[in-house]
Amino acid sequence: MVDEFEPSVDAILLVGMLTRSKAIWKNPELLKLVEATPSPNKAFKVIFQKTGSQRKAKAARYYRMAMRDYGAEKLERLLTENPNHVPENGTGKENVL
Repeated sequence: MVDEFEPSVDAILLVGMLTRSKAIWKNPELLKLVEATPSPNKAFKVIFQKTGSQRKAKAARYYRMAMRDYGAEKLERLLTENPNHVPENGTGKENVL
């Protein structure tokens, strides 16, 4: 049995933004700075001033865009929901009797 899953447009756009923001994911200090900014452009400026890295500044802008467009609650829900949930046996396959 093949499960077909069609991701929503929101999910596709969100994945694009989060993929572009990967450069700052592992730095809690930068994430907090981005979360404190009022706009994506301000996030870019703050992170560029802090790091001097255009790559990280662009990542900050995309992360802030995701926050703006999806809100913290929706963003959290979209990131934690998994329509292809792996069962507890960890194989990724359902137990078929």
